[in-house]
Amino acid sequence: MSEFHFIDAGSGSKEHSVVFALKTPAAGHSGLSHLAEHMSFRRSHSYPAAHELFTANTLLPVTINATTLAEYTFFFASSEKANVLLDAVNYLYCGLLNRDYGNDEITLERDGVIFNELAMLETNSDYALNAAIRLTDTNKNAYQHAGGFTQTIGSNSIQALQDYKRQWYQPSNITTLVYSDSAQFFEQCKEVVTALSEEIALSAMKALSAETALSEKTALSERAALSEESTLNRDAPLSQHASQREQSYLDKEASLDAQTIKGKNESIKHVLTWWFPQCFLKGLQQQEAILSTAAGLENTLFIDPEINQQGNFAIRLVTNEAMKEAASEISIEALPKLSQKLTHKLVNDDNDKRLRQLKHVVSACLASFDIRPSKPMPDTDKHAEGVGAAIRYYAQLTDALGSNEGAAKDCATKSAYLTSANKVSLSYLGALPSPEKSVALERIRKARKGFSAQASASNSEQSRLIPRLTSKYRHFVALEHLPALPRLLHPLANNTTNLKRFNAEHIASHLTPFSIPSPSTTLEPASSNSASGYVASHWVYRIAFYQQSRLQAVLAHHLFWQPRTSGECYALGAATYENNLFLFGASDTNIKERENWCHKVLSIVS
Repeated sequence: MSEFHFIDAGSGSKEHSVVFALKTPAAGHSGLSHLAEHMSFRRSHSYPAAHELFTANTLLPVTINATTLAEYTFFFASSEKANVLLDAVNYLYCGLLNRDYGNDEITLERDGVIFNELAMLETNSDYALNAAIRLTDTNKNAYQHAGGFTQTIGSNSIQALQDYKRQWYQPSNITTLVYSDSAQFFEQCKEVVTALSEEIALSAMKALSAETALSEKTALSERAALSEESTLNRDAPLSQHASQREQSYLDKEASLDAQTIKGKNESIKHVLTWWFPQCFLKGLQQQEAILSTAAGLENTLFIDPEINQQGNFAIRLVTNEAMKEAASEISIEALPKLSQKLTHKLVNDDNDKRLRQLKHVVSACLASFDIRPSKPMPDTDKHAEGVGAAIRYYAQLTDALGSNEGAAKDCATKSAYLTSANKVSLSYLGALPSPEKSVALERIRKARKGFSAQASASNSEQSRLIPRLTSKYRHFVALEHLPALPRLLHPLANNTTNLKRFNAEHIASHLTPFSIPSPSTTLEPASSNSASGYVASHWVYRIAFYQQSRLQAVLAHHLFWQPRTSGECYALGAATYENNLFLFGASDTNIKERENWCHKVLSIVS
């Protein structure tokens, strides 16, 4: 059963917050835990509308969101209205425990929404550099990237998602943290969560009985099939099947290795990595500028603050000068193997000397610091006060996020620090490939057809199209609850007028992860034609005064949210900025139609 913790907000607090904390280990670089987070918002049996989350966040006095970290996922909701928040808790918990998904909705969320999110992040040069390093790192300390990458997110199947949620999205793995000034509200939250947990447990027992009966029937069929197969293949040698399986694997590997970068290897660089126990993170972050100077301004040094499964964090140094090999081409996919079997035979003498010198200089600089160990806490600045307090409380409860229990015991010694300062791993780095969506495009087309067909069929079943929270609390629905426009979109909004309401900019898809310094996002004017395999844009639409009278109804309608639920964009919504109201979209792949769509969608209820 779930654990419950009450955090007294004090009499001065008006807002209540509820946080569900789950231990959700990253599954390599697949992004499976990230997908599980997204799908928990998609829908559930009690809340079948796919746009439930969006209408509540836009029109009601409540904020609902989640964040996935390396080892944990937090789902949270905040509101000054206790009754609204209790229903938001019900909505969240139903989504957490739901595992009943269709292939189409998973495809649209995975290959549409999440791919668009990751592609947007990977246009940032600093993020892309870190991604490229992680993808080729084979050290025993190597990070497992919970968010996934554009190259990996599509590998997650519906079965993998269901198995992951079955293992980790269970009441016994969900800790409920309530930040409030009301003990009564805490007890009400416990009642909601406990009732749902018991209901799910009962359903699971019934499902297990049905699955057992089905598996027994399936086992009988499989035994009959195997008996027939053994008769057909009784003369075939056993070794034949094993060699066929091995050859199949080798063929796949050879196919991957065939994808090469031709010509000079100017983009293949060295990465030196120092791994330190997490208790030295805060102290070393204060010395990062000195370390960068020691490494040389022509090279790139940065601290990756994420804590890995061993309780360590990384200091990365990327050399500015590319390695020189005798070979004329090298496979990006082969880089992890090169890193794993690295020898100085692959590096010419001059580069070898420079690397040794660089390693010595930075290690000596690290060893010269007097770093005091301290207990790191999660960064909660971007969260509401109550959510941040609950996450920090949980971090103390679990002895710091992401650490294993034994990792912190012996880290706080000078000898442990010096050992880390003098132990360096070396790997190779290739540029992160630009997002290519060709593999997933056909899956998305089919999924959208299925999604549209389901939506049409649901027209007769209006309950699937009506968000329950905004319907129940329609007396609270108001435009005053609209969120603020994301800061990323402020420059676009500043360039709109009453005559030019729509403004968009194309997200550059040709990644340059080694440029220094880098802007937060590289943008160029939107274009309807591009040779790139992936094109997306950010946009804003300034809403005219005469259009605002029906805006509430528009935002509650499922057609407004269809570009988001069908995976065309990463983010969609309405927001306030500089005394104006805006529609907005982020990482939108259908920019050619979007301005016309804005005009039409604002008229859907007229």
